[in-house]
Amino acid sequence: MKNQKTKEIKDQNKEELSSKEKYNVILKLYKGLTDNLEVLCKKVATKKSPTEVSQLAFKIDRIAAGLQYTLDFENEKTKKISENFRELYRHIRFAMKMIFEKQEYKLLSSSREIAKTLYDSWSKIRPSI
Repeated sequence: MKNQKTKEIKDQNKEELSSKEKYNVILKLYKGLTDNLEVLCKKVATKKSPTEVSQLAFKIDRIAAGLQYTLDFENEKTKKISENFRELYRHIRFAMKMIFEKQEYKLLSSSREIAKTLYDSWSKIRPSI
C-alpha cells in the first residue's frame, strides 16, 4: 500500500509544469537566494556567531543547487546558456562552501552581486516567454 502511494506521488511530480509555473518557481528561488545573501552579508558585518553564518551559507548553497538543477543541457538551443548559468551557480556555491568550511568571505560580495543581477533580470522577463 505504501509503495503504491509513493509511486502515485512520483507520477504526480513528473507532470510538466506550465511555463508560468516554472517562471514563478525560479523567481522564488532567485528571491530566496538574494534575500538570504543580504542577510548573510549583514551577519558577517556584525560579526554574528560562526554557526549562524555557516547555517545560512549552507542554506544559500542549497538554493543555488536547486537553481542548478533547473538547467537544461539536453536541448541544443539552451545548452550554452545553461553552461553559463552553471558557472554562476558554481561561483555562488563555492563561495558558500568557503564560508561554512573555512570562514573565508572574499567571494561573498561577488556572489551577492551575481544573485542580485539574476533576480533583477529574471523579474523583468515576462512569464509567457
